[in-house]
Amino acid sequence: MEKVIIIGGGISGLVAGVYAQKAGFETEIYEKNTVVGGECTGWDREGYYIDNCIHWLMGTTPGTDLNKIWSDSGALDGVKILTSDKMYTSELNGEKLTLWKDIDRTEKEMVELSPEDEIEIRNLMKNCRSARKVQIPARTPAEQMKIGDLLRMTFTMGTALKMFKVYKGMDTQDLMNRFQHPLIRCTISDFCTKESLAHSFPMSYGNYVSGDGGIPQGGSRAMAQRIRKRFEDLGGKVFAPASVEKIVLNDAGKAIGITLSDGRLIHGDYFVAACDTDYTFSHLLDRERMDDVLREAYEHPEAYPVYGMFQVAFAVDSDVDMLNGEIMMESSQVRFADFVSPRITVKNFNYEPSFAPAGKQILQVMLGMTDEGWKYWSELNRDKEAYRARKMEIAGNILKMLEEKYPPYQGKMKILDVWTPVTYHRYCNAYKGYNQAYTITKQSRQQVYPSPFVKGVDNVIIAGQWMSAPGGLPGAAIQGKYSIQRILKKCGRKTEI
Repeated sequence: MEKVIIIGGGISGLVAGVYAQKAGFETEIYEKNTVVGGECTGWDREGYYIDNCIHWLMGTTPGTDLNKIWSDSGALDGVKILTSDKMYTSELNGEKLTLWKDIDRTEKEMVELSPEDEIEIRNLMKNCRSARKVQIPARTPAEQMKIGDLLRMTFTMGTALKMFKVYKGMDTQDLMNRFQHPLIRCTISDFCTKESLAHSFPMSYGNYVSGDGGIPQGGSRAMAQRIRKRFEDLGGKVFAPASVEKIVLNDAGKAIGITLSDGRLIHGDYFVAACDTDYTFSHLLDRERMDDVLREAYEHPEAYPVYGMFQVAFAVDSDVDMLNGEIMMESSQVRFADFVSPRITVKNFNYEPSFAPAGKQILQVMLGMTDEGWKYWSELNRDKEAYRARKMEIAGNILKMLEEKYPPYQGKMKILDVWTPVTYHRYCNAYKGYNQAYTITKQSRQQVYPSPFVKGVDNVIIAGQWMSAPGGLPGAAIQGKYSIQRILKKCGRKTEI
């Protein structure tokens, strides 16, 4: 039996493991942390659970290719899919605008807010409605597609292709500029960065109003554990903690094994690098083996930006819900540098009672940053005490801002934890501490997706969200599945799994 070694126990690695076992391989996953899931994780603090990933999950709708991956992998086994009547609410200058699951309601409230923008509002909502029909292709890797696959993809992605044409040459800033009302402009950019392509917002909101985008009960860590269980039930083995230091090549350039941090050499026949690609090509393999598209993304950050996040979790000794979901608002009171977003996201997790003790709740706050945030926090982290003090100072300012905005919370909030790009880099080897992949912009080259194949090494496949920018769980899962289909192709076997 041929052996597949998977480096990284995030969602991509776990999904790859499930499909490798289903395909009859002997499969081992090596994960540097004690808990699998990668960036799809959470942790416990003082009786509260801090969820770090899922705000809403694409692929919860049965009958789609992506849902089949989640079903095959056990991600949704035995749990409810929690839903909300709104995606998020944006606030600006005392006004609010909500993106409701009921798109007619959203359109009506937008027009009432800004009658002068009515034509552009109706055009935008028309495109969002069209996007409801779009399904992410997740059946066959592009290089393995046959005529039938291409026809099927054209059918399921036809609406998206039309939308790409409508917004060709535009980014989200261009889309925002079509509107006069500042709150509508904010609402668009609160979810999609200004550099992202203009179709990003209608595609995302369209997916949400289609009825997709539920939240698996139990949150991110529990979902990752369910996939691990499916993998192990199929006979796969997880080694954690087990940090991989190198992919070992023979004189002919073929991978023959991996070395672990404890010095052990583990032999295998095929290898899936499902960890961060920066780590893959700075530690596991030589940099010159990197794909040209991926190299360009690293060398031209202005065309392929990454971001950072400063995040805080608060315990609230009250069951009064002042947010009712996720709210984006101004952050001038707590904005601590020019590289920090002028907007802040505040989310209540009341939809999941298990996250907090009875009668209490947990709030999480996120301040977005450009990639300059990585330099700031990584340099500050050289002095651990200074790093911690600065984190707590900013978190304290945010706490004060929230208590002023929501008087019922005064004296009832407590900082549970604070994390920065340094956290993601330490925990997941994430490039510049960003928990997603690079963003595709107007400056990106036409071919924006890297090759999963390694120059000069035939039996190593690259998986993970950097293969499917701008990243996220759907892309990670799809690339995990594709990695095994690519190995099956190399083995001369049927690739339908």
